[in-house]
Amino acid sequence: MGGALMYTWKITKVSADGELITHAHYEITAIDGEYTAKVAGNHWFSDKILKKPFNEVTETDICNWIEKETTFNDENTLKTDLQKQLNAMKNDQSTALPWLPKTFKITL
Repeated sequence: MGGALMYTWKITKVSADGELITHAHYEITAIDGEYTAKVAGNHWFSDKILKKPFNEVTETDICNWIEKETTFNDENTLKTDLQKQLNAMKNDQSTALPWLPKTFKITL
């Protein structure tokens, strides 16, 4: 049922002041077997130091910078929230909405 938990990061937009990247829009997808959770956000960097020339920055660099700035006491807040979403899906005990017509599924 469960597989290895995998995270995929994607940077969708960056803003800069000269060569200094000030913030970045990101998407993180967490996959655990058949369950998938996704979060998107806009991270404003607190470290206002130019780490490398703008034309040498990679998507991986920005992802790593966001991950570093959102990690406290060895726990990444973004990943923790995704894990909570996945756990909620795995333990979902919801049922069909009572006002919808009853349906059934034929299994062959």
